[in-house]
Amino acid sequence: MSRFQYLLDKISAARFSTEPFEHLEILDFLSAEDFEAVVTDPQIRLEEVASTEELFERLEQRGWERIGFPGCVRSKAEYLDWYHGRSTKTLHAQTESFGMAFRLTSRDSELLEELAQFFASEELTAVLLEKFGITRPVTFNGGIQKYLHGYEISPHPDIRHKAMTWMLNINPGDGTEEQDFHTHYMKLKDRWRFISEFWRHNPEWERDWLPWDWCEPVKQQCRNNSIVFFTPSDASMHAIKANYDHLRTQRTQVYGNLWYERTALPKMEFHHFDLAHRALASQGTE
Repeated sequence: MSRFQYLLDKISAARFSTEPFEHLEILDFLSAEDFEAVVTDPQIRLEEVASTEELFERLEQRGWERIGFPGCVRSKAEYLDWYHGRSTKTLHAQTESFGMAFRLTSRDSELLEELAQFFASEELTAVLLEKFGITRPVTFNGGIQKYLHGYEISPHPDIRHKAMTWMLNINPGDGTEEQDFHTHYMKLKDRWRFISEFWRHNPEWERDWLPWDWCEPVKQQCRNNSIVFFTPSDASMHAIKANYDHLRTQRTQVYGNLWYERTALPKMEFHHFDLAHRALASQGTE
């Protein structure tokens, strides 16, 4: 039996939170012994480096692979141009920055291998499907990941074929809970709540990223060794903007998704909602 089987009991026993939307948040998810072993593992806690270029080398040496990820680029050259101020490119009209994401694809220790296998296991998927009442077939994607400075996704509820997301903070080093790189859980401001209603009544349209100032933060997942699980909905607004020194330590998570079969949908982009809001305001029906 995996050393992480005890986590299934924690998930089964956890109570749902409803603010700002339904989710599970479990503090002290890993046992103290397991958590300490994970965050001090040499593949997780990298030595401080003098430059981002050196960090790239260190990550690759330790088994971390660049991956495509929302709010991130895969190109080292493109990232370095932005990081060193040679480029002002953004990935979305509502973001100001982007990062890079790395996944640990070569795990040297039995500990990290077992952790990765647990989160990819059929046993965990079965517990989550029952807990969240999901009945449609799903597939898994995820792993142990690091995100560099600049990683940004503006408030969004996630796309429709995503069945579930989870994020376990395993940030190495001291003072990580005070770092400016944690996920915000948010709700739409009153005058923009019609967007959730539009998404709810029009499931044939895909959801989009929205401007930061259309939402207000309710909570932030700062606690190390905390995990959040949620199923995307028309109100599951969350966002991230990482602004920190990744030469000293890196934002690190066990990240995962369950996916429904993908269906391509047209997207109602944020600027269409802005036009609708202006029209309603001009008619006095806001």
